Amino acid sequence: MAIRLARGPGVTFGELLSLGARAQKVYRRHGLQPGDMVLLADNLGPRLYASVIGILASGATAVLVEPWMPIERINRVIRRVQPKIFSASLVGRMWGLRSQAVREIPNWVRPGEIANERGVEELHLESVDPETIGILTFTSGTTGEPKGVVRHQGYLLEQHRVLSSVLDLETFRGPDLCIFANFALANLSSGRGSIIVPPAWKTDDLRWLESLRGADAPESLTTGPAFLMRLMDETRLPELKSLHVGGALTDCWILETAFAHFPDAHVSHIYGSSEAEPVACIDAREAVERSRARGLFQTLSLGKPVQEIKSTIEPDNVWVAGPHVCPLYIGGDEENRLHKRRDEEGRVWHSMGDRVRSDHDGWWYSGRSGQALSDFELEQKVYAAIGSSKAFVVRENDALTLCIEPDGLRRDRTYEILRSMKAFNRICEVRIRRDRRHRARIDRVGSLRTRKPWRIG
Repeated sequence: MAIRLARGPGVTFGELLSLGARAQKVYRRHGLQPGDMVLLADNLGPRLYASVIGILASGATAVLVEPWMPIERINRVIRRVQPKIFSASLVGRMWGLRSQAVREIPNWVRPGEIANERGVEELHLESVDPETIGILTFTSGTTGEPKGVVRHQGYLLEQHRVLSSVLDLETFRGPDLCIFANFALANLSSGRGSIIVPPAWKTDDLRWLESLRGADAPESLTTGPAFLMRLMDETRLPELKSLHVGGALTDCWILETAFAHFPDAHVSHIYGSSEAEPVACIDAREAVERSRARGLFQTLSLGKPVQEIKSTIEPDNVWVAGPHVCPLYIGGDEENRLHKRRDEEGRVWHSMGDRVRSDHDGWWYSGRSGQALSDFELEQKVYAAIGSSKAFVVRENDALTLCIEPDGLRRDRTYEILRSMKAFNRICEVRIRRDRRHRARIDRVGSLRTRKPWRIG
């Protein structure tokens, strides 16, 4: 088995290779040449991965765009890279019809063309320069302008090599349960299958996992803290032998719950980003022990950077470089100015946008670069005091406001503790919103929109 969606039949490596060859033949019939770009808007599943395989094998570029990006930005992105082919599901075509620039793409491929293609025997591999762009992903930058995250063919090879080394991807023969599309590519490169849970994380999908037995059952899990909590609420999965958990702001109790839930599994705590993965790694039990020893509610111990990473720690930021660190953005001039720099050897360094401290125990996460260190440290004190991380600090007009979603059963005690701290000008109740992608980091802007005034006393 190569790729399987929850409650689906999945495809074998042989079937995926055949499907990739068919995708390549269809794209070539529509004029695809090395160096061309294909905009993909297909459903998550084997056909999407087959398209990526066919495109990479052809020396072309798979272009992915965040579907929720505003139309005017989508138009700018598409006109900049000028894809030759638009390959999309029915829903993807409906999305594409909203954009004038997408409608101008000369060749549209329907999923049925790939599924119904016949007479293909093998995938043809083009020899290309390592700097050839393999995957180009457009996301909204911090300035609001789209930035194109570049993954060269050489980068993809290096990233797989590092991931395989750090996370022991080839240790197990059974499939990996994952929610990250890029990790499924790494698993494929290691000859391992991936069970992918769609973004809705439906209860039926999660409970279906318990029906898997033998070679079909997942042996490892690659996840963030939000999905880990959801999974533990719904399943047991005693077959899991290894967990890879990303997220520098994972509450210690979440990992401690995982240790009890999967007592025989090794758990790794990973620090990185979508543009530099992994940067640092540590045994999660050790990370929690070190964090608890310093009175921390969250697992801020990051371990040490992986061997391939070069780093420069500044007072409010950490810069990293390495063979698996993404190069300059396409179309994001302001983002390049803020988050990229090139040294005298021509090597591109990437800003993680995080504050990191280093001591004899390795790296420690100390907040985002744009947040005052004192505010981050105050948040950590609040979390430790009230036993919850559903809160954050905001500075407004020189006043310090604590925004919190209190536990209804402990509301009175929580406010008694907060009043005794005498650290805030005001407290506001909010509904904590999470980021759209992984549902882990607090969406502070979205959470602020839900606030209700609640003054101390």
